[in-house]
Amino acid sequence: MALLSQRIVRGLVPARFSADRPPARRTSPDRIVLGVRDGHRPSEKPPVRIFLGTERGQFRAERIFIWSVEKYRDPSRIYEIYLLRDLKGFRRGFWLTGFTNYRFAIPEFASFKGRAIYNDADQIYLTDPAELFDTPMDKAGFLSINDRDTSVMLIDCERMAEAWNAHDVRRLSRKALEARARQAGLWGDLDDGWNARDSEYRPGRSHLVHFTTLHTQPWRPFPEQFVYFDNPTGDLWPAMEREANQAGFLPVSATRPSREWGAVHMSLSARPDGQLLQDVLAAGDSGDQHKRLVIEGLMEQVPDQDVPWVLERLFRSTEQLEISIREPGFHSGGRYRRSRWFWLQQFRQAGRIHPHTRWILNHARPMGRSRILHGGPVAEGSIAVLLHRKPGHNQQARANAAELARQTGRTVREYRLEFSEAAFVLRGLVGLTPLPALDSDTAVVVAGGWLPSRTAGILARRRPNLRLVLAGRKAGRARDDGGVIIQCRHFGLPPHPRRLLTDLPLNAGQSETSADPVQWQEWVNANRRAAVLVGGSSRSHRLGKEQAGLLARQISAWAGANNARLLVVASRRTQPVIKALAEGLGEQDLLYAWQANDPHNPYALALEQAHDLIVTGESESMLADAASRGRGFLIWPLPERAAGPWRRFSTWAAERARRPRFNRRGSIRPQQGLTYLCARALERNWILPPRRLEPLHEILYTRGLAAPFGETTPTAFKQTDELQTTVAQAARLLEVESLEPESNVSQSRSTHEQSNH
Repeated sequence: MALLSQRIVRGLVPARFSADRPPARRTSPDRIVLGVRDGHRPSEKPPVRIFLGTERGQFRAERIFIWSVEKYRDPSRIYEIYLLRDLKGFRRGFWLTGFTNYRFAIPEFASFKGRAIYNDADQIYLTDPAELFDTPMDKAGFLSINDRDTSVMLIDCERMAEAWNAHDVRRLSRKALEARARQAGLWGDLDDGWNARDSEYRPGRSHLVHFTTLHTQPWRPFPEQFVYFDNPTGDLWPAMEREANQAGFLPVSATRPSREWGAVHMSLSARPDGQLLQDVLAAGDSGDQHKRLVIEGLMEQVPDQDVPWVLERLFRSTEQLEISIREPGFHSGGRYRRSRWFWLQQFRQAGRIHPHTRWILNHARPMGRSRILHGGPVAEGSIAVLLHRKPGHNQQARANAAELARQTGRTVREYRLEFSEAAFVLRGLVGLTPLPALDSDTAVVVAGGWLPSRTAGILARRRPNLRLVLAGRKAGRARDDGGVIIQCRHFGLPPHPRRLLTDLPLNAGQSETSADPVQWQEWVNANRRAAVLVGGSSRSHRLGKEQAGLLARQISAWAGANNARLLVVASRRTQPVIKALAEGLGEQDLLYAWQANDPHNPYALALEQAHDLIVTGESESMLADAASRGRGFLIWPLPERAAGPWRRFSTWAAERARRPRFNRRGSIRPQQGLTYLCARALERNWILPPRRLEPLHEILYTRGLAAPFGETTPTAFKQTDELQTTVAQAARLLEVESLEPESNVSQSRSTHEQSNH
């Protein structure tokens, strides 16, 4: 229903009010020519003609499609790529995409002569398109993988002249035009390898991959319309984009700009700063390097096709670039009015090609407030760590900050939040949100848990140049600017390019307490030392008096059978059942009852000195601490609480958000209706999937890190450094310059990936 509603609104609202679908002004497609490469003898074969259905929001996909052609093409042959976008005369208000019916006008655009290929922008070639172009057609008018799928076609433009004539392709619907071709017997079968849709992709066998599921497209073109999930092709498309970035590939450039660029170039000459701008935009690799460039009133005039190369030249020419964009109002016809998401992605693309340029984008929408976005290398400065009352969250924040400091050579400063969650909310309602006074040189803020993460978000809104590293299940929504979120896989949250997933919290085995061994000398001197880390009841799990007594009796018996001296370390959550726990232990067993700020807390000592370790399974932090020792351990799982109404609802919502619906072709339908609403609620953290620890336990068991209590302690322990690898990924996303050698990070990443397999 959500998608249908969007299409209805789009059909009723004039194009001049839309930033994603501009008015149709073109009478014919733009053409991009990939000529014969230097050093190659021109082929006698005809040019390969490709007509590409595309639109403004698909500019990243459009670029990588053309790069895939460039990568696999015959270097001795000419390839002509025609961009089908914003064409006049079509009734496109209710189209699913901005180019749905343009494909049927290809015979007209080709003057009803010769052959042509049609492709959607959400595709990439994995072999030479000329192989498709030269495919025998017998007497067919067009070839496709079935008679109802025209997303990839080889077209005989002369034979299709009557069925898809210039008048009817502008009047009839897609289904009607496809039906007319079927009834005329013009369809012919095409090898399925030329249109492998998402999970149909087979390495070495697929000639073209079609990312047909709109809400799994890796470049995430319409985040306001869909909540994106992972694509089954994995790193295929992102890897191709990295190749294009490394090559500095842009299909439209200063030497071959769009046909609209001439008018913009003329207007630049009349500006006071026109000569400087023209010098910058005309400069090649040897152009002058400026310390700082401030540009106003330029990018609003630049046509869509020219934005990438204009930004690339500006990024190349300066160390710091500041651009102000004030979107034109509706009265202007909305010719170049574009969304903030469009500009952010364009700046990011230029930044990936020139990663050492620092940039500031001041974007103002019509009748809306401006917003300042930052990118490029983070300014020199310190790392601030926000701490609160929960030790597990503090451990994650400290570990992430310490590793980031180690990799980047920055200093770390800690700030403890002395207010409660309730005070934070109540004071925020009256505009008196309590905030720590960060040092003026703070560049990165690291936080873990609900309150520190929310505090960090407010700090970033007041100081847009801050970069954030947030951790924890309730760290908040993953955003597309200024921050990274580090969370565990078993949380079940929607994937996001700036959400980094780990098996365990990145605690690094740190603890806020470190007891003097002298206080526990009796246990330290034992020949075999066993320790048990006990948590307690939470919203999802329960440790009652009966379970506490059972736990105590079982671990005491286990220690006696293994001739081990037992030390039981209770936590803050164990306090309600500490008496039952003590009564179930043997006389020789040692028990530590938790006390706030106690210097004699043996938690860290138990992690360091225990030969055998047992952990209750309801705490991710304790499990992560146990795994950080580099030795196997045992898990004593606590029972889950009975599901209440909210837990049942969140379970249903999390499942519904991922439930696919298929069309008659077997493709997954676009996200809509309840599926869309549930996915959006998860993405914005309005609803969290139920907290379930069993998937985490299974990960630990599979990796040989742990075993259920009652089984043998694992000895084939293979430790991986998730902390180093993940923080290195975060540093790259935040554009924090790292001192860590890339080879070391790659080696750690390889070890991590192998362990996951």
